[in-house]
Amino acid sequence: MPLIYSEDDSTKTAMITVSGKITKEDYDSAIAPIEAFISKHGAINFIEVIESFSGFDPSIILPGLKFDFAHVKHISRVAVVSDIGWISPLAKAAGYFMATKLRMFDLAALDEAKEWVRSSA
Repeated sequence: MPLIYSEDDSTKTAMITVSGKITKEDYDSAIAPIEAFISKHGAINFIEVIESFSGFDPSIILPGLKFDFAHVKHISRVAVVSDIGWISPLAKAAGYFMATKLRMFDLAALDEAKEWVRSSA
């Protein structure tokens, strides 16, 4: 599965790992649990690990934007973890439009990313 979702109640941290192409089914399988996690905790932290990325189903663009607008105010910190070169500038540009604290990490620094995100708990 190209998208794996996990969560940690003790630190209010949700994590998605991406490997490959994201389908509509992958997206749908992660959104409901994330929304439930936000509802449960009010504010959460988020880690997105991008191991590899070969695109996404275009039908998730609009739902993804709606999710972002509705829930970004409930996400305190975001760590984006990837060695893919173009991910960092894209994530940093998106970060300028959000009140959420966003930081980039290399894959080798995943543990550091987890510590940074969870340090706000």
